[in-house]
Amino acid sequence: MLRTKTMIIRLATNKDHPLLAEMNYQLIKDEGHSNPMNLSELQDRMTSWLQGDYSAALIDTESEIVGYALWRIKKKHIYIRQFFVQPEHRQKHTGSMAIQLLKQNHWKGRSLRIEVLINNYQGHSFWQSVGFEDYCLTMDCNNV
Repeated sequence: MLRTKTMIIRLATNKDHPLLAEMNYQLIKDEGHSNPMNLSELQDRMTSWLQGDYSAALIDTESEIVGYALWRIKKKHIYIRQFFVQPEHRQKHTGSMAIQLLKQNHWKGRSLRIEVLINNYQGHSFWQSVGFEDYCLTMDCNNV
């Protein structure tokens, strides 16, 4: 467990899976993702990921859980699959402080990669503010 004056970053345990799924559901809505999964499906997926090669950490302000990060260590980088901060804690440096703590203690010395939806302007701006640069643009064609 990592602690600062106002924030604790702790690795998630099995009992955290329902909370992680709830925050993942909110993340999907906030970023405008097309994922149609319901809460139960998201919890099953989260459990599967965390039993596999993903790790998750909860962001705790000592009084409440305000977000989480989900990542997987790959050969050349760490892939941050999900990062979420509750809306009422955004624009207060909560996310940037959490990223800094994760970099120092869980992702030390590794390259980081994240995907941001093209219309998620707030997310894109956040990631640039913590040192990420545009790398590529993935495109889809829903040829129905």
